Amino acid sequence: MIKQIIDTIKRHDTIIIHRHTRPDGDALGSQIGLKEALKESFPEKKILVTGDMTQRYAFIGEMDEVKDIDYIGALVIVVDTASPTLISDERYRLANIIIKIDHHASGPDFGDINYVDVSQISCASLLAKMIFDGGLKLNQKGAKALFTGIITDSGRFRYIGVTSETFDIASQ
Repeated sequence: MIKQIIDTIKRHDTIIIHRHTRPDGDALGSQIGLKEALKESFPEKKILVTGDMTQRYAFIGEMDEVKDIDYIGALVIVVDTASPTLISDERYRLANIIIKIDHHASGPDFGDINYVDVSQISCASLLAKMIFDGGLKLNQKGAKALFTGIITDSGRFRYIGVTSETFDIASQ
């Protein structure tokens, strides 16, 4: 599945990353962490993030100004969102191809590619694992964003579902 996602990313010049409304640390950390990894790995591509913002997690990064025209021929990746009714910014439907990457058990498949791994405590840990296993690069800003997502969804490593793999991913 990871190879299929990375191959799809390689075929698109514009990638727009969405997540759920009223974002928490995992949603924003996943979104911005993935953006930073893709920018680092594919500097020639246009990588954008969109959606509503909260000041609580503004230290992770900012949303981009995304125009309708940006969606023409674009790949949309929706992270940390179980259902399409929760996606922040309905323009995701304008995309050429949609990839869903999530860790929630509930919710329908809504992407052309759906990568759901309920064994992960957070979407950020799932994305970090995908980045490492897929041979993508990760800069400090992306690592900080993904770590924030792991910390918030794991309750600072206290929730049921935290495994040795969670610590391994966080340590990387």
